[in-house]
Amino acid sequence: MAVYAYDKYKNRELPRSSARRPSVRNRDKKYALSTLGDGSVYQFFLGTSIAGWIIVLLTLATQVGMLFVFVEGAEIDLSDDNVDLIYSWKCSRDQDDCRDTSDLNGRGWTVFGVLMATHLLKDLINGIKMIVLSAKERHTKNTRARYFVGGTLMATVTSFTLYVSTIYNAAIATSKYHELP
Repeated sequence: MAVYAYDKYKNRELPRSSARRPSVRNRDKKYALSTLGDGSVYQFFLGTSIAGWIIVLLTLATQVGMLFVFVEGAEIDLSDDNVDLIYSWKCSRDQDDCRDTSDLNGRGWTVFGVLMATHLLKDLINGIKMIVLSAKERHTKNTRARYFVGGTLMATVTSFTLYVSTIYNAAIATSKYHELP
């Protein structure tokens, strides 16, 4: 809301959208296309084709469905043999003490964080850019809605991917040599 209000304040002296040059809107459309990725399935968010929207929404549903496989694998339910959780505590039968056999350290998690940032930060930033672009009053309401929905879904799926990667890595990593990127 603040981005929309700021854009409206900043452009208060400009003529209304019907009198503005179409070149600015075309430039924004090219910017949006390059932000979502020219040749990416996400570009269908910019169009009005029902078939394109079906393709991109099915793709997103498939991505989220695949991520839920890892969410279920990371669940902590020791009675279920189908979870991927690695139990790293060892207890001897003849003594009361137990020890953690995991040798994870901060270095492994730092490498994991760098790899996740390298691969996912671009999509998260581009999704946010699309949300900001949707606040521009110079676009029609339909165009702004497409930019907003596209940016929101892109940022949401990217954030969910980061979350799933983190919880799954925490569930299965027991050695600094076996952590997943």
